[in-house]
Amino acid sequence: MLAAMFAWLLRLLGLGRADPATAATAADAAPVPDDDRSEAGGAPRVSVPEVGPRIVLEESGGVVEAPWLRLSAVQSLDPNIVRRHALRAVDDLEAEARDETDRSFLEALRRSIRSDQIDLPPFPTVARELDELLKETTTDILQIARVVERDPGLVRRVWTQARSALYASPPRSLHHAVARVGLDALWRIGMSVCLNDTVLRVDGYQHDASRLRVRGIVTAEVSAQLGNEKRGNLYMSGLLHDVGRLLVLRAAGEARGGGTPRPELLTAAQDRVGSFLSVLVAESWGLDEAVAAGVGFSADLDRAPERHRRLVVEVGVGDVVLRAELD
Repeated sequence: MLAAMFAWLLRLLGLGRADPATAATAADAAPVPDDDRSEAGGAPRVSVPEVGPRIVLEESGGVVEAPWLRLSAVQSLDPNIVRRHALRAVDDLEAEARDETDRSFLEALRRSIRSDQIDLPPFPTVARELDELLKETTTDILQIARVVERDPGLVRRVWTQARSALYASPPRSLHHAVARVGLDALWRIGMSVCLNDTVLRVDGYQHDASRLRVRGIVTAEVSAQLGNEKRGNLYMSGLLHDVGRLLVLRAAGEARGGGTPRPELLTAAQDRVGSFLSVLVAESWGLDEAVAAGVGFSADLDRAPERHRRLVVEVGVGDVVLRAELD
């Protein structure tokens, strides 16, 4: 069953084996519209093998739309273009607002998008310092431990992993715990700090926010496994691919009047605006362009720039596998 699902996913994402002659004929026959050459870095859209937009569930005999097909993908990594499209998506949602609370929520969303810098705290200093430190060819465990100990949440996660049932005895000290966990795992734990509620506070939707944080970590782990990359842009893309949905929840918590927007409107906003906000977060935090591509194009692989296509596909597969498991 799992092998069949992965084979289907690879065909969907254009990575499955196909007859070369058939693939060449399909590529030659597919025209590239002029308007698809402009905003995605000047590159034409990449042709993807035809796959129907519906999934047939044989056991039930029904036809179900794949959940990721509801998501809006960016068409450019230029933050000005992304912001303009995000605002347009919010304007379109106005027709679905039924009361003042709904409209207040959409206005809070607009405010965060309009600002030159999204109203975010900076990328966590501890995470950035840890990233820089672990890039060095020679590393001092004691120096790394001194960085780790400045963040209580990071210390807690390192201790938890170092005290797991895999080991016969608990670690003797924090630097022993750091050495036991390993530098690759430590980097991943450190990067996940950027999703903590101390960094991205969400009022009124703590359960949903916690679920999105877990999804980010799991998608990052799955994507990194698929790409055989222990740390780097692929992991960060998986980690942050749903961070825009967290910002939508934050806007809902900031809606005036003390009420909450309708769940249907909230979900629609996450589907239509989330990818745009994720790209703006990556840009605001000064992350690599590949991370912005991974979070922005995973809902529409056909638009991904060729230089980032492999990373985008691996993030997309990680996300699809997780959705198939949870939805």
